[in-house]
Amino acid sequence: MKARDMACLLLVGLSVLSLALCISCSRESSNLPESGIEIPEMELRDADYILGENVAGASSDKPMVMHATLITIYGKGRDTVLNDVSFKQGDSLSGSCKEARVSSDNKRAVLSGDVRVSMVNDDNKVTIESQRIEWDGDENTLMCSSVVSVSYGDGTKIMAEGFSASMDEDRYEFSRILEGTL
Repeated sequence: MKARDMACLLLVGLSVLSLALCISCSRESSNLPESGIEIPEMELRDADYILGENVAGASSDKPMVMHATLITIYGKGRDTVLNDVSFKQGDSLSGSCKEARVSSDNKRAVLSGDVRVSMVNDDNKVTIESQRIEWDGDENTLMCSSVVSVSYGDGTKIMAEGFSASMDEDRYEFSRILEGTL
């Protein structure tokens, strides 16, 4: 066999092998399951997020500022997710949580993981702790259906299951008190 024929045969063999690999790779990738992973529009690290203009009864000159180690924005109609969060609104409200999911309209948020909210009104301090608290900006309320601990500035401490707080009226309601008295 001549060297030229050998080179042609080698070239044809390599071409067939390359084509077979391409077909194999494309067939394998088409058999991969569809992943449910959503790609965010934006991720911000060590950043601030401004929540609503009139949160917890404060005027628009004191918005809720949430600082997070990671803010993931998914886009229109989707929640924005904040991780390792601390938040503050003026001198009257502050807190922290491991995760906050803020609705796209900025009027609702679910705080989860070691949630702590402290409020000061007319020298009265209230600290609320739970694993999950929902904030409704339209109603200006905090709600918790699980176990919650509420500590007052005078030393009173209530452990309850189910809790709601009307921020405008400075009113707290418990579904069932587990420990403590009012």
